[in-house]
Amino acid sequence: MLFGPRRVFSGLLPVFAAIAGAANANEPGEYRYNWLTVGEPSGSHVVTYADDGSAAFTFEFNDRGRGPETTTHLRLNKAGVPVHIEITGKNYRKGEVDETFSATDGTATWRSKIESGSAAFDGSTFFWANNGAPEMLAVLARALLDAPGQQLEMLPSGRASLDTLSTQEIEADGQSRRIALYGINGLGTSPTYVWLDEARKLFGVDYGWFGLTPEGFEEHIDVLKKGQTDAQDAFYRGMTERLTQPLEGLLAIRGARVFDSLQGRLTPPATVFVWKGKISAVYLEIIDIPEGATVIEAEGKTLMPALWDMHAHVNVNSYFNYLAAGVTNVRDMANDPDTIFKLSDDVTAGLLAGPDVHALGFIDKRGEYSAPTGNLADTQDEAVQLVDYYARRGFHGIKLYSSLEPAWVAPVAAAAHARGMVVMGHVPAYMNATQAINAGYDELTHINMVLLNFMGGETLDTRTPTRFLVPGEKAGELDLASSEVTEFVKLMRDKGIAHDPTLSIFLDMFLNEPGKISLTFRDIADHLPVNVRRGAIASAGFNAGKEEAFARSAQTTRQVVKLLHDNGIRLLPGTDNSLPGFTLIRELMHYADAGIPPAEVLQLATIEPARHLNQQERLGSITVGKDAHLFLVDGNPVEDLSDLYRVEQVVKGRKLYNAPELLRAQGFKPFAAAD
Repeated sequence: MLFGPRRVFSGLLPVFAAIAGAANANEPGEYRYNWLTVGEPSGSHVVTYADDGSAAFTFEFNDRGRGPETTTHLRLNKAGVPVHIEITGKNYRKGEVDETFSATDGTATWRSKIESGSAAFDGSTFFWANNGAPEMLAVLARALLDAPGQQLEMLPSGRASLDTLSTQEIEADGQSRRIALYGINGLGTSPTYVWLDEARKLFGVDYGWFGLTPEGFEEHIDVLKKGQTDAQDAFYRGMTERLTQPLEGLLAIRGARVFDSLQGRLTPPATVFVWKGKISAVYLEIIDIPEGATVIEAEGKTLMPALWDMHAHVNVNSYFNYLAAGVTNVRDMANDPDTIFKLSDDVTAGLLAGPDVHALGFIDKRGEYSAPTGNLADTQDEAVQLVDYYARRGFHGIKLYSSLEPAWVAPVAAAAHARGMVVMGHVPAYMNATQAINAGYDELTHINMVLLNFMGGETLDTRTPTRFLVPGEKAGELDLASSEVTEFVKLMRDKGIAHDPTLSIFLDMFLNEPGKISLTFRDIADHLPVNVRRGAIASAGFNAGKEEAFARSAQTTRQVVKLLHDNGIRLLPGTDNSLPGFTLIRELMHYADAGIPPAEVLQLATIEPARHLNQQERLGSITVGKDAHLFLVDGNPVEDLSDLYRVEQVVKGRKLYNAPELLRAQGFKPFAAAD
């Protein structure tokens, strides 16, 4: 039976009847909210409803020099459905926003920088804006509460529904509020959460690293976080129970050619056995299977060692996408430690289906541009002490970030190395990659940090979008045969410096085309849920007005990745993106487009990460005695890496997952048949 929060929380529904029946949500007045970054105000949301029923609200926040600045004008009909929306300002990347929606005489029309269209309008369909502020979640929730069956057809397409999940009583400065948590289905791959108060006004939302509360209630963001986390846990635990097939006895996968990641080649059709979570036997022929074994017939298919994502910021929403793409191990590059601990515990206990996490401890200097996660230091001594905090909790390395003082790098790196930990990350502002390596870096994160080494990185404030703009504008002029580049590549090779390029996000940035699906998801757009697909449509970005220069830089960026690979620099494929399972596949395809042979690309995503993290004795190849982390592909990725989308079955230890079912459960159109 399909799990749904309404079923689990059905006993609470009478409590919500009074809230759902409130009629004064659009009462004239001004309502002020604070946007929070790790609990600290970093922006604002002001909502105003006028006597004539119209509304206006502003929304802005600062995230390391990025963040939206929008103004919305809104008018609703009697059903609480928008009949007029006008949104202007700047998007997250500071591109221009100009979005309108209008419904008159039975016709709805909409236009923005990325899309336009029209449809019949009967007064009940709800248009979901691309650049809507948090108040739009509350507007939709109220309309759903009043709609028959708490469901509404959406424009441009799709359907939304509402589940009522929990209530809380909270108090601040003598004010008492009763708030309710709602889950809106149909906007993404899992419920979208919003809190309303007893008058059905927006109360807040937790967004992980970020959050929103009314002014004066900031201390209650943890209450919102816990309520949403509990609801999310219930949702994904139900999904896990329904979609996980325990492997109780012998499993045989017969007829597939095996990708031998140690040699970088395919075997003849083989028979592979799994017993108690381990690869127990590999026969390079098709043999008879003992009676009682579970058999997967795989003739004409490819059996792969599981993939690794070496640049993740894990959250539970990505876990099923990872598994459906054959990714069973990820390296988390920066996160709240408690999030890492909880997700790992839930996966280990079998409560949650997902990859295993290999976590880095994150350190940045506290300040205006510090990152919204991990641990922040005010002094060098505090930064060094944080190394011990992470070492004692099992983190295998340290990631440093852009606001860190360059002078702190060497002592932090020395402390980490003394504890057997590796050091990597962004190159801090006013420092270049050569200096970072000489100060103790073992690995460089993001291709732009390599490019900035040749663009005066030691003179630039790369805490801001400067770290994207300068490489985008200038990388196309870089002479890869120059002594400067040659000497730097030699430095990386001689010191054994690895590199995590996250190429896909930079090619998306450098080749941004407003109105088109981003490059990462363009090939698979027809498989995405409708509102996820809309979210993948690019808006104005950093390359606006400089498209030719950025396009030249994209080509150079590919060439740099190939140059590093050809010189023996270990590349570590990672995503740093939404839908990371799909992004990882596109990352690998970019490597092939850069000229790296597909078999070598597959090694970079399987055995090389295992070696890099000293996990090669138990992971990274289909070898007898190793943990059974593997997946079956309907195709031959050694010839065509895009076949990696066509995952059929995934084995992770003693559990088996049907990839098409994992995708369908989150609204995706599968790439392979669900046999």
